Amino acid sequence: MKLVRFSPPTAAALLLGLTTVIGPGAVDSYAASDVPLPIAHFAHMVVDARHGHLFISGGAGTDGILVTDLDGGNPTTISGEPGATGLALSGDGSALYAALPGQDAIAAISTENLTESARYGTGAGTRPDSLAVAGGTVWFGYGTAGAGGIGSLDGSGAVTLRQDSGTWTAPPTLATTPTPSGVLAAAVQTGDTSAFVTYQAEGGALTRQAAKALPVPDLSDFAVTADGQHLAVSSWLGATANRYRTSDLAVDGRFPEALAGKSVAVAPDGTLAGCGCNHGFEAFPETGPGSYNLYEIDAPLHLAPHGLAWAPDGSRLYGVAVDASGGTPTLRIARNPESAWVRLYGGPTTTPLAPGEAYSLRTRFNSYLTLSAGQTLLPGTVRITRYDDADPDGVLVPDPTTTPASIADPFGSYYVAGTAPLTGPLSFHVDYSGSGHYGPAAQTFAVPVAKYAPTLTLTGPAASGRAAPLTVTGRLTWPHAHVRTGAVHVGKTDLAHPSGYSVGTAPVAADGSFAFHDTPQVGGANTYAFTYDGGTSYLPVTASAKVQVSRATPALTVTTDAKSYHSGATLKVTAHLGTTYNSRLVTLYDQPAGKPRAQLKSGKVDAHGNLVAYYKVTRNTAFSAAFAGDYHYAPRTATTRATLTPTVRTAMQYPLATTRVGSTTYQVFYKSEVNMGFDLQVTPRQSGGCTTVYLEHYYSGAWHQATSQSCVPLYGDGWYGYGRALKLFASNDRYRIRGHYTPPTKDAQTTGAWSQWTYLTIRPGSPS
Repeated sequence: MKLVRFSPPTAAALLLGLTTVIGPGAVDSYAASDVPLPIAHFAHMVVDARHGHLFISGGAGTDGILVTDLDGGNPTTISGEPGATGLALSGDGSALYAALPGQDAIAAISTENLTESARYGTGAGTRPDSLAVAGGTVWFGYGTAGAGGIGSLDGSGAVTLRQDSGTWTAPPTLATTPTPSGVLAAAVQTGDTSAFVTYQAEGGALTRQAAKALPVPDLSDFAVTADGQHLAVSSWLGATANRYRTSDLAVDGRFPEALAGKSVAVAPDGTLAGCGCNHGFEAFPETGPGSYNLYEIDAPLHLAPHGLAWAPDGSRLYGVAVDASGGTPTLRIARNPESAWVRLYGGPTTTPLAPGEAYSLRTRFNSYLTLSAGQTLLPGTVRITRYDDADPDGVLVPDPTTTPASIADPFGSYYVAGTAPLTGPLSFHVDYSGSGHYGPAAQTFAVPVAKYAPTLTLTGPAASGRAAPLTVTGRLTWPHAHVRTGAVHVGKTDLAHPSGYSVGTAPVAADGSFAFHDTPQVGGANTYAFTYDGGTSYLPVTASAKVQVSRATPALTVTTDAKSYHSGATLKVTAHLGTTYNSRLVTLYDQPAGKPRAQLKSGKVDAHGNLVAYYKVTRNTAFSAAFAGDYHYAPRTATTRATLTPTVRTAMQYPLATTRVGSTTYQVFYKSEVNMGFDLQVTPRQSGGCTTVYLEHYYSGAWHQATSQSCVPLYGDGWYGYGRALKLFASNDRYRIRGHYTPPTKDAQTTGAWSQWTYLTIRPGSPS
């Protein structure tokens, strides 16, 4: 559960939380047990250790006083004590006094036979409530809201009211020391403060020592320290650790804890019980830092006002918890409350730990109670026993090293070192004897011992010359001092040894470094695999380094017997390989335009270094020759291209005659034919290709372009027909015409091609 700690001065501190856990070092004797109480409400509690009784009153609405044994068991009721509130034991412990406000009386009950032996009236309307025995006299606070006072009951049974000359605005609450003394304190809440008065009780009379208003807006309980010198005042809204001196009610030092709970109690030896929280309670010394133990109370219960009481010998601390309405009283019994629990923690500082490695183990302490001034180590004896295969029954570690307390290590620590066994487990059992207010503790620490792999790093050249010396260096790294064991084995793979082979071992220096030297004779990738075998203490680990060893560049060409071919032609392709070392294998590939590459031929070159293949050309084709490389020569590829030139055929439509001009034949047309037609065909053609027709006119001694037609697609059969009106031609002049095929700009399968010139002349009229 969560304990809400008081942290002045802000109200927001009421929401702060503290988780309290009794750790593994705490023993069962520190545990608290819960006992539901068979009463509806709780008012006050007194411990009668001499007779083995707890007396518990329930206040208004109850008819008796609950009595249990010191473990909260065997409950019985002293009946006939209606509405009993304040309780107090006589100085000799023979009588229990109980305030009966509703009866205006105080009852005296025999602690031997648990029966009422006398009842003393205090006067009509006095309503006695709080009781305290000081200076041999029973003192009681009485009155009602608006008027109160302090009365006394002496050994003869005489009741005296108004023993204090001052005035009280309500019935005061009384407190005295846990053992008989003449110190008495009284207090009542007066708005945002509480009025406190301290007295010296002697001879049945009170002498005022001090009177003062203290900043306590929610007075629920207070106590007088065992020596009678100070007051401990509990308050949640005005919680403080201040000690108030009884002689003048001035602040005189501080308690180790702020008193924020509903109750506070003092043991005869001076130990306090209270809490700086809204649930639970703790025990702590009057001076000095820290506390002994903290005991949780499970919500929704919380500590009741006046709900703490000590066994006279300090062996037990009793607390009563109630719910928000003051009901469901539950008794919590804390055993050994003045013995602070101690938890041992720590473990191996050397991790991971391999067989045979040096180890170190440190044991630390934790407790609510901090060391006293001048202490540098938790008091008491620490015994550390080592267990392993060699000593299965354990062997005491002599003289473990101690480290004094520090801010980081507030209780000091114990340190042992040694060597881990080569086989079997390793553990340590730590026994702390306890001393003073520190309880004993024990803890076993297992130290895992197992082989682990060190880190292996390599450094080497990325490239090196063939037949040149190279060095690969490495380092094995452990997290701490290690055992010198095992060896580094080196393997190598290269073109000549694709499955790898051993090339020896590399000596490992004390710092884990090593170096391997080699002069590679085979070019290409040389991979060095380094394997540390782990020896007797570690797991194997492997790393590799790759070095690209240089190779000579061989001469390699690929050629075709021509650069351009017509469709259906068979070309000859020749690969030529120059000098190599141990491979003469060449592979020829062809890749026609728009198609993937394919192997054409593969094999060893002939005595002249040539590999020849033949190929039927159907489109533009790239040819490549590839040499895969060998031990001394690097891979190489050579490429060439062969193009396909399409055939462009032409024909004139219906010329009527021919004539010759010089050595050139001209087609003769007459204007009476109206139109001239020119047809052309491309083989092979490719979708997306186009053709352009150019017409030239001869005059002034030279040919001049007369007209042209933009690139237009061919018909599906590869033909294209061009026509022109003959009236556009000059009579008896000479002309010539031709076409050009342009392949697609993307993925062209052929080159472009021109047709031959066709010459023509135009005559007027009609043929005779």
